[in-house]
Amino acid sequence: MNEQRDEVKHMNQLILYAKVATIRDRQLDEKKNIREQKKVEEKRKDLMLEVDRLKKIKYYEELEKKKKEELIAGRSVIIDQIKERELQRLRAQEEKEREGQEIIKLIKQLQKEEAQGNLDRKHKQKLRQDEIYEANLKAISAKQSKIDQEKLEEQKIIEYNIEKARKDAEYQAEQQRIKDEKEREVMRLRDL
Repeated sequence: MNEQRDEVKHMNQLILYAKVATIRDRQLDEKKNIREQKKVEEKRKDLMLEVDRLKKIKYYEELEKKKKEELIAGRSVIIDQIKERELQRLRAQEEKEREGQEIIKLIKQLQKEEAQGNLDRKHKQKLRQDEIYEANLKAISAKQSKIDQEKLEEQKIIEYNIEKARKDAEYQAEQQRIKDEKEREVMRLRDL
């Protein structure tokens, strides 16, 4: 009985350890997920800041260029330059829109990768939980098999003891019968 209680206690400890390990793994995954989300957000912010910085640099470069050209150019040249700047503005607008689309595409890709990462983590957690469940079932089955085997052995011992007691009783009865028969024979001889 003490061995059974120790084994049950040991099984409970294993189950508790498995639960604690699962919670710990889930917490580690959550912390890792938070760190990854922060990295993605920081990359996005850095990208936006870099795009904004490049636009400002380009803007001030064009502004400075415009001032120099207006100082040295005539009216016709200025008109041509205005046309050129308008063309550049349109190109810059197109470039801006293209960059915006690329940023949106990049953000969507990052979100997709993040979602896939979450699915992979959930799948791994499910596999770990299934493994723990299977291990628990096997342990419980092994424990039950051991209990059944012990009961069978106890039953065999009881049956052996019963049979032994029966044979001992038969032997004692036979010995008593022989003794009684001898005593009767002695008494008969005396009577003669």
